[in-house]
Amino acid sequence: MSTYVQEPGQDSKNLAAITHVASIFFAFLAPLLVYLIKSDDEFVKATAKEGLNFAITVLLVYILLGISVIGVALMPVLWLATVVLYIIAAKTASEGQVYRFPLTWRLVQ
Repeated sequence: MSTYVQEPGQDSKNLAAITHVASIFFAFLAPLLVYLIKSDDEFVKATAKEGLNFAITVLLVYILLGISVIGVALMPVLWLATVVLYIIAAKTASEGQVYRFPLTWRLVQ
């Protein structure tokens, strides 16, 4: 369910979905750029903020996993889970809703 005054337009939905897909390849850079550039679009900004918070959380988890041998072995599992969640988020964004990533530390308000 959307909490916006207006339903986001198709361009906003497409940009939000592309932001999530680009995050698979460019980590936090894609949502950061969109967050800074499209600050006038409420839906795109909210979507980029969620993606940015998730990317920062994943980066911190990768750093923690890199400390141990067992953690390094778990990195492919984290990568796969990250890709799946970004795909789900892209699909949700294309439907005009902001996806709230699970287990995400929300640093960017």
